[in-house]
Amino acid sequence: MAICYIGCDASLIELIKSVPDFNEQEILEVQFPITASELEIDVLIAGPRSANLPRLAATISDWNLPPAALFILPVEGYDDAVEVLRHHPRMGRSIDFCPNEKDAVLAGIQRAHTFFTKRASLKIDNSLSGNYNTNNISPRWLFQTMMEHMDEYIYFKDSESKFLAVSRYLSDSCGKDQPSDVLGMRDFDFFDRQHAEDAYHDERKIATGEIGELYKEEQILKDGKVAWVASRKLPLHTRSNFLAGSFGLSRDVTEEKELHQKLERNHERMQSELLLARNLQSTLMQQSVPTFDGADGAAGLELATKYIPSFHLSGDFFSIIKTKDGGAAILVADVMGHGVRAAMVTAMIQIAVQQLQDYACQPAEFMTRLNEMMRSTLQPIGETIFATAVYSYIDLDKKQLTYAQAGARHGIYVPSASNEAVVFESSSISPALGLIPDVQFAESTQSLEAGDEIILYTDGIIEAAMGDEEYSEKRMINFLMEHRRDNLPDMLNELLNSVATFTKTKELDDDVCLIGLRVL
Repeated sequence: MAICYIGCDASLIELIKSVPDFNEQEILEVQFPITASELEIDVLIAGPRSANLPRLAATISDWNLPPAALFILPVEGYDDAVEVLRHHPRMGRSIDFCPNEKDAVLAGIQRAHTFFTKRASLKIDNSLSGNYNTNNISPRWLFQTMMEHMDEYIYFKDSESKFLAVSRYLSDSCGKDQPSDVLGMRDFDFFDRQHAEDAYHDERKIATGEIGELYKEEQILKDGKVAWVASRKLPLHTRSNFLAGSFGLSRDVTEEKELHQKLERNHERMQSELLLARNLQSTLMQQSVPTFDGADGAAGLELATKYIPSFHLSGDFFSIIKTKDGGAAILVADVMGHGVRAAMVTAMIQIAVQQLQDYACQPAEFMTRLNEMMRSTLQPIGETIFATAVYSYIDLDKKQLTYAQAGARHGIYVPSASNEAVVFESSSISPALGLIPDVQFAESTQSLEAGDEIILYTDGIIEAAMGDEEYSEKRMINFLMEHRRDNLPDMLNELLNSVATFTKTKELDDDVCLIGLRVL
């Protein structure tokens, strides 16, 4: 048992300690404030020095487990003081009174002790009455604190949507001095009629049990200004489970809504601009493929292309040019990353291709100069941006392929007279474009025969993955050997289908650029 006293002089303290029932109990003095302290008080004796007894009585009466309390009052004016306290609307039934006389005090202490002992013996279950916190916490105090200080529109309404209680923030926003000034009023008194009618109909559905809860964002007109609020409303039940109305919390989300709308407009504009850029990029990439004739004037080379961005804008690029001597110069490049930055680098590469046409028949020299152009342009940006690439030149008169590679392998040679396809040589791979100055690119050559096929590709094909397993060069080689001599456009489409079957999705994680060539 925790026996505590407050507002007692020395003689009264000695009298309390002399009570036989308290001999083995710890008797403690407590100080204001006592609400929310960790001490669980079973019996509280308040002496005549206690300040503001009505407030003290109201405080402990609101506790989840009010103590058995004895208020010791001055002898003079005792009857009038008791009359006021007994009829005070906030006074709990566990509070008793006595005048400050020795025998009366001892009798009063005995009554308080008996009251506590009897209540303890009944083992009353207080959990259903809202006992969600420690003993000397007042739910009323917590509620009032929240309603006073939270910057939220908090409200409780009866079945006709009249305010029963509101937060100070709500009353202030309605131009009222006190939350009590709003009680009994309705939304019609403060907001535009359309919003008030919508709120009334929603709350009637809750108050009649038609719906269990409601969440909505809505536009309101208040003081001639448009605002947005997000509201959550729930049914208000009494402790006897009677459906008495509704309660809710509304938050002004005007700034968030305006920001969201601005972001949406910006997003739509960006989407429109990206779509325009994608269409422009696709138009530039869907260049007309030149025809290539051999020395006898007959068609010497068959070509097919496939270009699929994984995002709005692609970091893959290809170029097919007919050189002055009638040969085929093909560049396939894969810029690091995706999106606008990668697309800008591909645009730069496209310009560079036009400027380097004098070196179209010299793969190593072409790549060396392209590397220097990218270095001089990208270095001032201060970010690491690079591209892997393969530049191939096919001399149709000599039936010879010459190529130079940067950063990775991007080609497979499929001979017509052999059962083994050959990946472009690793020995011809130099550093990626745009990274290192003064790179001397290596060249590799391959003799060609009629029916030979060359597939140039970016890594969106071979790195397409199912879990941790990639499609890989090996699977691509097996596919090409199985489908060689197929119609070239059909073969490229079937290759993409093969990748989709492997990954179990048609969505690409990376850009794809494919060029198929067949010597005629």
